[in-house]
Amino acid sequence: MEIGESVVKAVILHQVGNRLREEPLVLADECFAITDSISNVILGGYLRGIISSKNQYMLSHESDMALNDVAHHTLGFFSKKISFEDLSKNLATHLYSSAHHPNIASGDLFVILFDKLKVDDVYRSAIGIYKSESKQQYLSARIDGKTQQLEVSSGINPDLIDKGALIVDGADIIYAIDRLSSRTKYWVDDFLKAKQIPNESTKSAVVTGLIEKVRENIESPLARQEFCQEVIALCSDKDKVLGEEIREVSEKYVSPDVWDNELNRLVERKGLVDTKDISVSSKSLQTKLNRIFNRINLGNDISLIIPSDLSFSDMEFKLEGKSIKLNITLERKDG
Repeated sequence: MEIGESVVKAVILHQVGNRLREEPLVLADECFAITDSISNVILGGYLRGIISSKNQYMLSHESDMALNDVAHHTLGFFSKKISFEDLSKNLATHLYSSAHHPNIASGDLFVILFDKLKVDDVYRSAIGIYKSESKQQYLSARIDGKTQQLEVSSGINPDLIDKGALIVDGADIIYAIDRLSSRTKYWVDDFLKAKQIPNESTKSAVVTGLIEKVRENIESPLARQEFCQEVIALCSDKDKVLGEEIREVSEKYVSPDVWDNELNRLVERKGLVDTKDISVSSKSLQTKLNRIFNRINLGNDISLIIPSDLSFSDMEFKLEGKSIKLNITLERKDG
């Protein structure tokens, strides 16, 4: 997507309280007047700050996409069935009704109409939805002749988006940000009902989690090490390793259900779209796995951390009264 020629066509602000605390929803009827300087601040902060591969999501619904409120309302605007003002009111009302926890902060909801975003050489419009839940303090200097004075003021910083979404006309992928998701998760889960498209970092975390789960389910320390060595070998001499390749290796050691169940659990917990065809950087994965694989679980809540130039070879485990005797054999990898 190219945004160099993008313009701000309209901006409207609604105040959204928390209905569970009986705070009001205050809807505006008119858009702001937009100057060039305001437009430049919005484009540089709100638009440029949200477009990133790590912020890519897809709107969803449990049964029927037509029932996704954000998709329904924005489609109504893009197909010229409702005005921009009515669209913004519908979105604000939907956000107000999406508050299911008293800790959700009230805030200012900006709805912005962008135009001239270029996607595949075609100009498109987009709707930006930004909720500001925090105000920043600024120092400003006032100079009157020889008199200088510092003043403190507060305002919204467009370079620091609390919660945002950008929906481009005709595109399946949306962009979303929730900087305050550690407090509440309603923005993505309840308001947008969106699933994240895994980026490289997320894919790597999912694959690493799958490998760790398989490894936990292998009882024999020796078999566990053989599994680790086979996975590391997969990462050698190639740029990308496929999830299906690792899955095939795992099925030599554990039931296929272990992989499937853990994948479904991770996809659900992380709120991801389908990740069956996942692939990750071999170099990055190998670095992570080397750190993980150096810890050998010997059973009975006993673990052994070995240097990377040694491999686990054998272990004799004896219980003698209150004593546990371990006889561990390690081998140098270079022979």
